[in-house]
Amino acid sequence: MKKVLFIAYHFPPIAGGGTFRSLKFVKYLPEFGWMPTVLTTNSKTSWAYDYELLKEIPSDVKILRAPEINLFYLQVFLSKIGLSKLYRKLKDHFFIPDEKIGWLPLAYNQAIKELKKEKYDLIFSTSPTPCAHLLALKLKRRFDLPWLCDFRDYWTTHFTYPYKNTIRYQIEKLMEKSFFKSAATITVVSNGMKSDFLHVIDKSFIKVIPNGFDEEIKDKSSHSQSVFNILYTGTFYGHYNPDIFLKTLLKIVRENPDIGKNIHLEFIGSYSKDLQRIFDSYKSEFNIDYTPFKSPTQLNEYFERAVVLLTILPGEAHYKSYLPAKMFTYLPKQKPILAIVPEGETKNILVQSGLGFCANPNSQKEIEFQILNLYNQWKTSQLTVNANIKYIQQFHRRNLTKQLAKVFNQIVKEKY
Repeated sequence: MKKVLFIAYHFPPIAGGGTFRSLKFVKYLPEFGWMPTVLTTNSKTSWAYDYELLKEIPSDVKILRAPEINLFYLQVFLSKIGLSKLYRKLKDHFFIPDEKIGWLPLAYNQAIKELKKEKYDLIFSTSPTPCAHLLALKLKRRFDLPWLCDFRDYWTTHFTYPYKNTIRYQIEKLMEKSFFKSAATITVVSNGMKSDFLHVIDKSFIKVIPNGFDEEIKDKSSHSQSVFNILYTGTFYGHYNPDIFLKTLLKIVRENPDIGKNIHLEFIGSYSKDLQRIFDSYKSEFNIDYTPFKSPTQLNEYFERAVVLLTILPGEAHYKSYLPAKMFTYLPKQKPILAIVPEGETKNILVQSGLGFCANPNSQKEIEFQILNLYNQWKTSQLTVNANIKYIQQFHRRNLTKQLAKVFNQIVKEKY
């Protein structure tokens, strides 16, 4: 069996969206002839942990947990003595490429020991954090191993990148270019992301391996719940917010008071105090609850009682290529998905899946139509979906890992 050094900062027991791509690849790679050794952190300062996820790691997979110089404690200390602005200046000017830089030297030393001790065929790294790619680049150069560089998200090419026109931007741009130049293959999570990268680098070996789900596709739900439950899972930040959805729903229930009595909204994720206050401001109009992060197992009961699953993307053109991870979590549930999303990949997948009830985030009229459409179908016991199971099945994590293993095999074949 071939061996891959699998570098992933976000890995169980750390939870959250970025963890699952790495975990599921590691879970299924041995089925396709690749044994991973995972190099990750031992940090205890993540915002979410789920120790149940550790059970999914095959018993013969080696996990190397490198300690780090954790800058979180510096942030806490400076904040306590009233120097929060100093920390922000240090972060902006010296913590390059990000605050995980304290992990890099200790992880590098651990990786060197492992690569001297065992023979490996390939290095894989995934970002965020870009520190994972810096580490992989150093190891590739030292041990002359082929390297696959996986981007779960944009870096300097992201339209919200905060350091444009600064020295830091020039430094990070050079780092990113060195990744593109030195990696044998680049993998990304969407076709739109691939197109954006091709504007920056002229490489034909950018492969698209999207995120996915790891469960059996459920039988169709009867949607016989006595309350019209709408469920959203995941965080909101920046342009990601439920504002247009909540304002549209408020308009509906004020014009149709009976609807307000039958609707229950559930938001599950890590929400800021400001957003919690916004949620609370709507409680006099309709039933709305927000709950902290839940593990996949804990989420099952919420999915079971949900009538409609909600996903939201901002309406700006930049988001046409975005594929939110929650969408793939929703697909195997075979429930209607209220998708407030722009034209683009997310909408295309949801339409082809047979589950999407789509509305443009810039059109309150479309959003209102779809909410009322779903509600009226539910009220008359006519709400159903015609799921395209064959299409949905391609996003199972096992099938996606099979694609990754094929890329691994091609890289090694070309190398040797």
